[in-house]
Amino acid sequence: MDDITAVIEVLGGSIERHEILDLGWNDRQIGEAVRGGLLTRIRYGTYAATTVWDHSSPGQRLQILTRAVIGKLGRHVVASHHSAAALHGFELFGVDLERVHLTRLDGRTGRIDAGVQYHRGRLDETELIEIDGCLVVRPDRAVIESALISGTESAMVVASSYLRGTGGGRGELLEVFDAHHADWPGSIAARSGLARADARFESVGEVRTGHLFHRFAIEAPEPQFTILDAGGRFVARCDFGWRRQRHVGEFDGMVKYGRLNPDPGDPGRVLVGEKRREDEIRDLGFGVSRVTWADLAPGRAAATAARIRADVDRSARITAHRLAAGA
Repeated sequence: MDDITAVIEVLGGSIERHEILDLGWNDRQIGEAVRGGLLTRIRYGTYAATTVWDHSSPGQRLQILTRAVIGKLGRHVVASHHSAAALHGFELFGVDLERVHLTRLDGRTGRIDAGVQYHRGRLDETELIEIDGCLVVRPDRAVIESALISGTESAMVVASSYLRGTGGGRGELLEVFDAHHADWPGSIAARSGLARADARFESVGEVRTGHLFHRFAIEAPEPQFTILDAGGRFVARCDFGWRRQRHVGEFDGMVKYGRLNPDPGDPGRVLVGEKRREDEIRDLGFGVSRVTWADLAPGRAAATAARIRADVDRSARITAHRLAAGA
């Protein structure tokens, strides 16, 4: 029975009931496999290998769900919006990752049915590509569609991921948007997010922190700010930097202390290294602010912004005093 996991992998991450029956199973065995933790039912009549499903991110689960639905419906639908963005490997935030988005190619009206949102659209072959046997809207359209049905922050996340992953230009993305989608519902928030996307944001947390700065009118910092010592030696690369004020900001998602820790056997080693790095930054006359996921929560965002503004202003005053004293 364990061999079914290899079959599911070949099929793109999911398997239909009739395909399991074709392997010689019966419904009783399917039920036993679900209860025993070998299979997980992800849709009516659709299953995934539990070991894979349980260790998949929400975006990866959306990929599996989308491939499963398209596998049933055939080539008269195409993955679009958040589903297309997920299949392209772009990061998503603040959107429903349990709903599959498809655009119909048969001209029928859109609707929502059994966890699938069908969109009515006009697409030609130049707007479609194929990924693992699934028709998918091309990357720039996927980003724009996702942005149109989400908010500014979500649009910034998916667009920044697109810019970082494809090397595409923000100007080119906006040109496509302005030419074809400027009058669509949701266009104002979408364009705002696309215009503020930046390939230098290296994570969802950094994008959201950048959005916080804009939302609360904090002077925009330089992403991926490099600090050198007086001799030109590299000291650190920080997530954000206010050069004039001599202040830096860091988003701490705690990932570097967990599963991506290069020394998982000694997590304290990373913490000590990070403390030494911060001490060296401060010794060079820079102030440091840190932001965590909790700091970005709706109930804490305003207080976080006020704290960072105060930190930057304090560093600016200290810098001005040092310059005056040196003069």
